[in-house]
Amino acid sequence: MNKLFTSFCTTGLAVLVLILSGYADAQSCNNTDPGNTPGNTGCVSFVYRGQGVTFSTVRSADGKIWLRQNLGSSAVASSLTDTGAYGDLFQWGRWDDGHQLRNSALQANAPTPNNPSGLSGNSTGFYSAGYNSSANWWSEGAPDNQWTASSPSSVTAVNGADPCKAIGAGWRLPTVNEIETVLTAENISDTSSALASNLKLVPAGMKDYNGIFSPGTRLYLWSSSSSPYAGSGQHLYISQYSALTNSGGRDGGMSVRCIKDTSVILGISDFGKSYTGVYPNPTNGILNIKTDTPAENVMMFNAAGQKLNIEFSENRIDLQQFPKGLYFLEIHLKDGKTLSRKILKK
Repeated sequence: MNKLFTSFCTTGLAVLVLILSGYADAQSCNNTDPGNTPGNTGCVSFVYRGQGVTFSTVRSADGKIWLRQNLGSSAVASSLTDTGAYGDLFQWGRWDDGHQLRNSALQANAPTPNNPSGLSGNSTGFYSAGYNSSANWWSEGAPDNQWTASSPSSVTAVNGADPCKAIGAGWRLPTVNEIETVLTAENISDTSSALASNLKLVPAGMKDYNGIFSPGTRLYLWSSSSSPYAGSGQHLYISQYSALTNSGGRDGGMSVRCIKDTSVILGISDFGKSYTGVYPNPTNGILNIKTDTPAENVMMFNAAGQKLNIEFSENRIDLQQFPKGLYFLEIHLKDGKTLSRKILKK
């Protein structure tokens, strides 16, 4: 929240000082990435809505760096009804143009053409006219459409601008597969476990032609993945009973949470380019390992970073006794190199 202070100089002149809290925070952030242990936090400063802001970041149990708060929020969520953490609600394929504000005006007439290339610099309207209406935003969008363009100036009729790119190098929207992976890694199954996770996911509700519904009870979070259904995109849905990915109309206003590309996983780095075959992955239990240099030691960690008691014999690891979920494999080769792989057990 911006703060306004009044002070008086020795001449008796009142001086108004406006402090933009986001900008002040941005000035104090050194943009340090989180450490390699799940739960480690950092910060990132960038420009959003034309103002400097600082957001918290976190190393998730999937090994990747995520924003720890929704785009447009003012804080990391402290409760399911923490309205300051709800943030903005984007339509699939759109960017920071003002339409995402929770109080943006509903528009019943879609732009022409009804895709990213039809939006002008001042297209702040929220285009949502009714169930299955052709006037809904990008209603005829095809399954091969994308939401990956680097800026509004580079959008096309089939590719919208990724709002996460404004954060800086490596930042982008997550794919639906990445969302499903982090659900498993963080053991997210409902709104309570979502809030308790390292990501601090919060049910900000959803916006459509009827306004905003279910804030505090349901979470809707976009992925960058389009849907097999025309005019739809894939998103994460979480209620007090379930957590799953689904398809929804592109006109639906949903939360956006950004992810950063990184090759570091739990402090394990690839120091060489040795060939390593790990299969099948995902696995039902038996994991085969093939390397061009003999393995001296093999270790396995769970999503919490805890080392597991495994037996590596005849280039195989038996994971049948362990529960379903995400694991991290560390292979120490006799030539001194260390390799790492993410393993999903079904």
